[in-house]
Amino acid sequence: MKNDKFTFVNDIESDIVDQAGIIETKEEIKSEQSEQNYISEDERSKRIEVIKMGIIMVMISAGLFVFTLIWQDDTSLMGICNALWLIVIMEFFIGWMMLMNNMSILSPFIFGAKTFAKILVGKRMDSDYYTYVKMKEEHPIPRYYYRICFIGSFITAIPATVLLFLVRQ
Repeated sequence: MKNDKFTFVNDIESDIVDQAGIIETKEEIKSEQSEQNYISEDERSKRIEVIKMGIIMVMISAGLFVFTLIWQDDTSLMGICNALWLIVIMEFFIGWMMLMNNMSILSPFIFGAKTFAKILVGKRMDSDYYTYVKMKEEHPIPRYYYRICFIGSFITAIPATVLLFLVRQ
C-alpha cells in the first residue's frame, strides 16, 4: 500500500491488503486464546489424580461413618457427632503422618523398626540409613495427598462442631 495522504474510496488493492491483515490478526488472536486454554498432559493427569483422591477420601469417610454408627448402635445426634469427630481425627492423623514422612521426622524410628524386624528374621537391610533418607527425599509423597486429608478433615469438622453445640444444649 502506498504512503499517500489520500486514497481512493474504491481502491481494490488497499481493500484486499486490509482484509488480509484483519484475517491474520483474527487468526493470531484465536491461536493466542487456544494457547491460554490448553492444559498440558501432566497438569491434566495431576488434576484427574487429585479428583480421584478426593473421591476415594469421601468414600472412605462415608464407609467409616457408617461403620462407626453400626459399631455404636446409635443413630442419635450424639452418635452422629461422635462418628463425624472420629472421621475428623482419622483424616487429620493420616494427613499428619504423610506430612511427617515427607519431612523425614519419623525416618529414624521407621528405619530402626525395619532393621530390628529384619534382624529378628535373620536378614540384613538392603541399604544404610543415609541412603534410606536420600531415597525418601527423592521420592516424597505428593503434597496433594496430605492436603486433601487436611482439607477433608477441616470440612468435616464444621458439621461436627455444629452438631456438638446442638447436642450440648
